[in-house]
Amino acid sequence: MPAEDYAPIDTNWLENAGNLWTTPFVDTPSERVIVDPIILSHAASVFKKNVGYFWQNPAEAMRMVCHTCEMYDVTPVGHYLYADYWGEDYGAKVKVQANSPPGITKRPIKDAADVDNFEVLSPEDLAKGPTLTKHFEALDTCHKEFPQMFAPITQLGGTMEVATNWASIDDVFMWMITEPEVVDKLTTKASDHMANACKATANRYGANVMITGSVIASGDLMDRDQIKRFSYNPVSKAVRKMMNAGAGPGVYYHLCGNHSDDFDLWKDAPMSPFTVVQIGYDGKDIFPSSKLVENFGNRCTCFGTVDTKLVDRGTQKQVYEQAKEQILAGKDSPRGFIIGTSCECPTNAPPANVHALVKAARDFGKYEKF
Repeated sequence: MPAEDYAPIDTNWLENAGNLWTTPFVDTPSERVIVDPIILSHAASVFKKNVGYFWQNPAEAMRMVCHTCEMYDVTPVGHYLYADYWGEDYGAKVKVQANSPPGITKRPIKDAADVDNFEVLSPEDLAKGPTLTKHFEALDTCHKEFPQMFAPITQLGGTMEVATNWASIDDVFMWMITEPEVVDKLTTKASDHMANACKATANRYGANVMITGSVIASGDLMDRDQIKRFSYNPVSKAVRKMMNAGAGPGVYYHLCGNHSDDFDLWKDAPMSPFTVVQIGYDGKDIFPSSKLVENFGNRCTCFGTVDTKLVDRGTQKQVYEQAKEQILAGKDSPRGFIIGTSCECPTNAPPANVHALVKAARDFGKYEKF
């Protein structure tokens, strides 16, 4: 359904939103820490659908996600997003796959010379494009049918993620070595695109939660100086532009992968009062909640994690014990604490392992002040 066929969203929901979409970002009426396993395609397996069906049917995908959150009794936030957003808007070819999210097979930028002529779309054009058309269908479904779970999220990843949806990752990494100024231009344009996409969501719903950070820009693929130049700096620029444009107030820094050498850069990232920071790994180990709280606890809500490999292939006891350790180390963080998985909940994770995560929060995540 074209985006222009949707009825305008009534933004009066903001007046009565209370602790709904802002719950994960500031405070909770609950006596225990918030649990968010980042449920996406895992919901498809719960409802015995394949992953391809999930991503081809945004409204149904949102219903599956929300009902799965209810089943597990986890943080009620309706998600619909995947890694290869935004390429299709700029002419990329996207392949639908049965057992994984849609993937880009042909990118619009073929060589370095294309970068200069590449133009970023306006918020109005993005709102009519293929990405936000599907995204808004999912969010509208949540807003209408599960209002208590509604969060006006814009999925972006970082500037390197957007850049590698426009040009191949092989080319971008080669340019970082041979023509770094080309990657500067590309990530600057990615930064502008990110701000415009957030404006499009805020224009529709009256508010926006920006998911950003980095996945590709981790210590396993890039060194600290490259991360600072091509990820941290342009991502920070995008967040500032988003805030200055009134396209917030939510900011969720999802730092996927290993950030042992660069996590401290993000301590100075722009943050609103509605900011979450999540860091996946410290080398090969899960990023310790104690280290997360020590470095970020006074500025934002800390999102402590359990290893997704453990949730996918470990035992209930292993998940429970790691969650317990992370919760006890993080639950007293000054601006709130969330426990979840280090990235998206694996599609075929045993439901018992997700329940083990929730049980650990119930057993050890109680706030004594209540």
